[in-house]
Amino acid sequence: EAMRWVRALVMGSNAADPQPPLSKQLAAGPRTSAEARSFLWEALRDQDVMTNELYDASLLTTEIASNAARHGREPIKVNVSLEQDGFRVSVDDQGSGFDPTDATIRGKGWGVKLVEALSTDWGVEQRDNGTEVWFKI
Repeated sequence: EAMRWVRALVMGSNAADPQPPLSKQLAAGPRTSAEARSFLWEALRDQDVMTNELYDASLLTTEIASNAARHGREPIKVNVSLEQDGFRVSVDDQGSGFDPTDATIRGKGWGVKLVEALSTDWGVEQRDNGTEVWFKI
């Protein structure tokens, strides 16, 4: 019930109204990805999101949260926000990040390929205090 009230307060009743993201801080560890997924589902539960979009977002959230836990530094924060044309998910950590155009990175695993294939847009923002990896659906 409290989460519903926070969601209404933070996200507003109209996705066209710009609202700050709903956020949750996570610890790095074996449960990071599961907690990020659970938070995503809770944040989008009462929103007009198609099931296949929610499944795609769950997969991508798992990927970027596990990378933050593995390669970044705490604190890790997952953010979910509604936008006029869908929703945006990001994961922030205190690590140095990566260059998504680096062939070495792109050749390892399926992470970047999955994010490119399943999102409408995505990126990596490096800041003085860490990195944000985000995607939109």
